[in-house]
Amino acid sequence: MGKIQEKLKQLKELWNHPAKGRFLPIKEVGFLGLYTLGSSFIMTAITYVVTITEVPLLYEIDAIHGYLIMLIGTLLNLILQPVIGYFMERTNTKYGKYKPYILLSLPLAGVFGILATFIPQLGETGRIIFAYTTCVPALFISNYIGYMYQTMPNVITPNAQERADIMTPVGLVYGFAPSVLQIIAGPIRAHFLELGKEYMGLRIIGIISIIIGILCCLFIIRVKERVYDVSGAKKEEMSFFGSLKMLFKNKPLMIVFFALILGSLREFWRTFMTLVIRFRFADTVTMALNLSGIPLTIIGFASTVAMVLLPICTRKLDKKLIIIIFSILNAISLAILAIVGFENIAVGTPSLIMITIFFFIAAINPTYLIIPLLLGDIADYQQYKTGRRLEGHIQTLLFTVPGLCSFGFMLLGSIVQKEIGFEQRLYAGLDVIPDNLQEIGCNWFNITLIISIVSLLLLVAIIAFYPLSKKKHEEIMKELEKRSSDSEWIEEAKEEAVDFSLESNESADKVQEDSASIVTPPEVADIVEDKVEDKPIDENNI
Repeated sequence: MGKIQEKLKQLKELWNHPAKGRFLPIKEVGFLGLYTLGSSFIMTAITYVVTITEVPLLYEIDAIHGYLIMLIGTLLNLILQPVIGYFMERTNTKYGKYKPYILLSLPLAGVFGILATFIPQLGETGRIIFAYTTCVPALFISNYIGYMYQTMPNVITPNAQERADIMTPVGLVYGFAPSVLQIIAGPIRAHFLELGKEYMGLRIIGIISIIIGILCCLFIIRVKERVYDVSGAKKEEMSFFGSLKMLFKNKPLMIVFFALILGSLREFWRTFMTLVIRFRFADTVTMALNLSGIPLTIIGFASTVAMVLLPICTRKLDKKLIIIIFSILNAISLAILAIVGFENIAVGTPSLIMITIFFFIAAINPTYLIIPLLLGDIADYQQYKTGRRLEGHIQTLLFTVPGLCSFGFMLLGSIVQKEIGFEQRLYAGLDVIPDNLQEIGCNWFNITLIISIVSLLLLVAIIAFYPLSKKKHEEIMKELEKRSSDSEWIEEAKEEAVDFSLESNESADKVQEDSASIVTPPEVADIVEDKVEDKPIDENNI
């Protein structure tokens, strides 16, 4: 009983103070979680409408417009994100370098997020114009908010394992918004679909989600930024293109960059998942939408499984190996479904069960959680090499460019889609889908599986060459701590640290014995000391 009380006392202390070897008190993780929830609500509301499949369906316009809107929105990110990153590098306010850019994006998210989910009832020309003028900026804002959400864990702690550990609770919170929508949005849409006013349900979902999202995002103000300042000897100005040129010499970055481009269609099947449900889960669209909450929640739960596995896997395996293992698992699941074929699974309960199971397995992949962590590792490496983190530019190469390429590839795929004759607008307002349209849809859905499988295998082939191992990153972080010219927050973390291990009981003694090592995990402290203090890191191996 005494041990339990002692642990409870230590946990209470952890609310305001970090554990030894860590930087984040529990309350900051909580504030980060609320910010994450807000980001999720905003992005979920926008992407519930602004997708390749939903834009043509809801606006009742040709399928090509869905592809073009997504492509233009991502192109806008490609143009503006490096500019934002350029100014971010030169920003230094009492709120930090990164948070001001999150706060400035919220009013735009409110305006364009609500407009994008409004779905006005105009003539065809009016609907097309409205779709481009609202969905394109809404998509840009949604992508930008997503990039910042993925960046923040890397700038609030320099401890790589702590970054991975907080991604689980934060990721669970992130998944709350889409989980809520998966449960309630289907019945809401089905209700208004019966009234011939499906757009009204989307308006309600959009307004409520955006308002909740903005309020929750404001909690990011309460989270501190903790980035090593090693710029004392590197204060010379660098041009925008000079910064980009510097990045192209970063070997780990370039490998991940090309892997993400070739693997950018690895989840192409998800793009048409909601249409698969409308087609195959019941004899009528209304019934399928009413039933969609449970299977979508189950498929969405795969992300929760991935989040729980992430901190476990990162303790045992390099991030590269985790991506490879789960990508191959995803490809096998999709391959089985493609071999069987959607048309060979009976509409109704058989389709609902079988498709849900294989989509669930295909969705268990912590890659999307690991990519932000790789961004942090790569930014640390960039800072070690040049004194600059360049996160804004790295975001462009790891998120925006692959996203743009994915929509470019999809645009090429739209040629095949058009040849097959699959146009979403043909299904608008239909409650019973004729057999000929079912056949066309199944043909296209099978092709999306094949495209996803090829993309997954290409991702695996390139990421296998990623050279920045866990051990090498630990050495780099130790070196950055030594070089840091701004140690105030480092010393503050050491002084406030609570003697409490977040690791397993087997490693508890090691954590306490080596508690002076803030950044480097205790089990590699001796290795790091030898390699960093006695001789330089072998850059050629990195």
